[in-house]
Amino acid sequence: MNFKTTGILALVLIIGIAAVVLLDKQDKKKEEAEKIEGKLLNIEKDNITEIILQPSGIHCIKDSTEWKIVAPVETDGDKSSIDAIANMFSFANIERSISDDPLEYNVYGLDPARGSMIIVHSSGTDTLYLGDKSPTGSFVFARKSGSPQVFLTTTTLQTNIEKKLFDLRNKKVIGFEKSEVRSLDLKNKNGSFVFEKSAGDWKITKPGGYDADGTEVDKILNRLNSERAKEYVDEDPTNLSQYGLTNPGVQVDLMLGENRAKKTLFIGKLNGDKYYAKDESRKPVFQVDSAFVSVLNPDLYTLRLKDLADFSSTEVNRFELEFSGQTIVCNKDTSDTWMIIKPESRKAKSWKMSTITREAAQLEVVEFVDDSPSSFAQYGLSDPQVRAKFYVKDVLQLDVLLGKEKGDNVYAKLANAQSVYLVEKNLLDTWRPQLNDIAEEPEASTEAEETSESAQ
Repeated sequence: MNFKTTGILALVLIIGIAAVVLLDKQDKKKEEAEKIEGKLLNIEKDNITEIILQPSGIHCIKDSTEWKIVAPVETDGDKSSIDAIANMFSFANIERSISDDPLEYNVYGLDPARGSMIIVHSSGTDTLYLGDKSPTGSFVFARKSGSPQVFLTTTTLQTNIEKKLFDLRNKKVIGFEKSEVRSLDLKNKNGSFVFEKSAGDWKITKPGGYDADGTEVDKILNRLNSERAKEYVDEDPTNLSQYGLTNPGVQVDLMLGENRAKKTLFIGKLNGDKYYAKDESRKPVFQVDSAFVSVLNPDLYTLRLKDLADFSSTEVNRFELEFSGQTIVCNKDTSDTWMIIKPESRKAKSWKMSTITREAAQLEVVEFVDDSPSSFAQYGLSDPQVRAKFYVKDVLQLDVLLGKEKGDNVYAKLANAQSVYLVEKNLLDTWRPQLNDIAEEPEASTEAEETSESAQ
């Protein structure tokens, strides 16, 4: 084969490859064009700025990344619900063309249309008209502005056009970021409570200075943040007293951020199984679930920190129990072996040690008795039945006194505090052990064993 022939074959090959590439590109462009042509609307969700639904008259406008409803009332929109409408165009297709004769619109429920959706976007405005469902119920008949064509498309179009105002509005009972809350005022049937956050922990500053149960405060804040209105009953009330909102049964004030911006929620009368409620910053009166209101009605006992210890039982490496004129001291060595070191040196039963330390780690107030007692003698705490000290890494973590018994409980106080509590009475048995009950049986000595063997 000469060079001329080789060159011709190479040229033919190049032309053939170019033709294949060109045809492939044309096929892809055709495929993409068909996809675009098959879309209900070829618009991106982020380019949509307004959505208008008819006949409801709901008009949504995007404000930056958030949605506002400007008709039939002015209110914040529910971002996820309105975004779901806008996102429909990422998957909604024209499944099949049916007719392009306007005289046949009435056959498909399009004269007049059942409803419409106006979409304003960066490239202009499109209107979709909704007709009847197809005989199988799998699709709906629809058409677009600027075209006489009737087609079948997803029933999601019908679902979205038929959305109600309640479906699309922001239903949060009160809007706030939990991380911004600096203080919380709560007035309910059990009293008036003020909470302040200090170094990450919640304190009760009213009705007294107490440590708050952070779990309970978080429960209130989490429920406030997640709760949604069940129904809007009055968009522009002129008489709040009819809803029990001029003298509300529950009032929550949140102070937010460094400037302590205030957010207030009122809970009014019970109506059936729901309560009337109102966010002070917004006009509408709405209803909330009774279970939500129950969360907002804790008493002082529920709100106060009831845990008297802040360590786990496995962290304890030493404890001292003083009772009936004696002291038992136990120590855990580096191999996690418990030893009794007072009144005598003996190996301790590990499960007994676990019971004693577990009761300390789980020590909890049953009742708050007196935060400023005039005398400890009336509670048996000037001469306690038991004094128990627990150490973590040899640092004293809990020093508690147990006094007189009262029913199933016993009076108690921390050695370095004034408050008197009731705790469960079973502590008296656990923390007044007999030495032989908590000690291992002593092992027989080697010498005794040898003597026994010689005698045999």
